[in-house]
Amino acid sequence: MKKIALALAALLVTASAFASVASAAVYTVKAGDTLWGIATANRMTVSELMTLNGLSTTSLMIGQRLTVPDQGNYVVKAGDTMYGIATRAGIPLKALINANPQLANPNAIWPGLRITVPTAPSKFKTGLFPLAKGTYTPFTNNYADARTWTPDGGAVRTHEGVDIFAPEGTPVYAAADGTILNVGWNTYGGYRLTVKADSATAFYYAHLSKYSQTFVKGGAIKQGQLIGYVGSTGYGPEGTKGLFLPHLHFGIYDITTSTWTTQSPYEYLVWWELNR
Repeated sequence: MKKIALALAALLVTASAFASVASAAVYTVKAGDTLWGIATANRMTVSELMTLNGLSTTSLMIGQRLTVPDQGNYVVKAGDTMYGIATRAGIPLKALINANPQLANPNAIWPGLRITVPTAPSKFKTGLFPLAKGTYTPFTNNYADARTWTPDGGAVRTHEGVDIFAPEGTPVYAAADGTILNVGWNTYGGYRLTVKADSATAFYYAHLSKYSQTFVKGGAIKQGQLIGYVGSTGYGPEGTKGLFLPHLHFGIYDITTSTWTTQSPYEYLVWWELNR
């Protein structure tokens, strides 16, 4: 499969994602703003922000108005504070502040302001985002998207994880403690590491360029341990690489039955990112 075909598929995914935006807000450009900064604050990529606004250039003007997704799910009331809102929601104050990067001063909020109050996942609340801050591009929820590559060619399948794009060689860290279930080459995932995170769950790190050390089945992994590096391996026999842009494919599986079932890792990744 050609890189250009994969790039076009990614653009189609981006377009379909923003066709489903239910509501929107308007952001007014300030001095010092960049498209990257605005996109990151709104959990978008630069290309998604440009597509949403029909932009053909990354240049911005002070006072320019941009459409961004309205992600706020709470309307501030009189007497509210960020600390009070976080306490009532049962989430760390840091997570609430990080979920609202549009606030210049989190101590200054006012009635009627819409903010995002994130929801903690059902478990793995203390998990670690697998890439360090500033080393990857803003990620989107591409779990369950269609994928067309298969060993025998062409069948449509469902994407079983979330892709986090980063330069090749970017360090990848363990999101939680666990025991290694699988290591080595996988036709789809390239060099991958599958880690049993608890009695019911496995974490899957795929498309690595290489491992940080020699791993064996049954070995222990500690949260925060360097396990390998972002790459573009997979989609063929061992050694195949470069058929797509470098990224970490992170998946979560329910392993309570003989046939593992995939789960969306998106809410976990969002939560871990907010709490770093």
